[in-house]
Amino acid sequence: MLRLTTRVLALGLTICLAGQVYGQDKEKSSEPRIQKFEEVERGFWLRTTFGISVAVMNHFGDESRESPIWPPGPVVSLEMGYDFGQIASMHLTIQGQQVTGSRDMGTRSAVPNDSGAVSILLGARFNIITSKRLGWFLKAGVGYMLAIPDMALLDSGLVIQAGTGIEYATNLRHFFIGLEIGAQYLMANSGLGVLLTPTLKYTF
Repeated sequence: MLRLTTRVLALGLTICLAGQVYGQDKEKSSEPRIQKFEEVERGFWLRTTFGISVAVMNHFGDESRESPIWPPGPVVSLEMGYDFGQIASMHLTIQGQQVTGSRDMGTRSAVPNDSGAVSILLGARFNIITSKRLGWFLKAGVGYMLAIPDMALLDSGLVIQAGTGIEYATNLRHFFIGLEIGAQYLMANSGLGVLLTPTLKYTF
């Protein structure tokens, strides 16, 4: 009789302990999960720019060096890249722009001339000074510029870009705004231009 009573008590105690453990597990599972996120996102990103390009050396020949600066033309680009932390990043750029200048008409004096151009560049960026939200950087890229149309007498060829800028991580997660200034050199025509572009970036 004593053995039977002991077994019943032991079985009841086991059931009570199991029920208590199950209840605690259920309570934990019902607690809301808090999703952790980074205040400033880094990683893969897309960036768009829209600004102006000013020629300081004629892209259409040497005959008009007496006019060192021509009217600005629009420049727009789309970049895809990846951040290596806060220090550096690499990017691929597709850029379209209007190249302005002038050309010799033979018996007539040089006349204003412009051409469309599409460039594909591979580049890198290095942050000189960076905080949690604000960064100052240097960037450079090299690629190929295709002139459109051919009658504009702008030769397609290798293009080199280099410049600097600032970028700020807004309070809207994933979004960055910035401003860049850079130089662009077209080797086929020895044409030099200056680019000034505001930027908008989205980081995934």
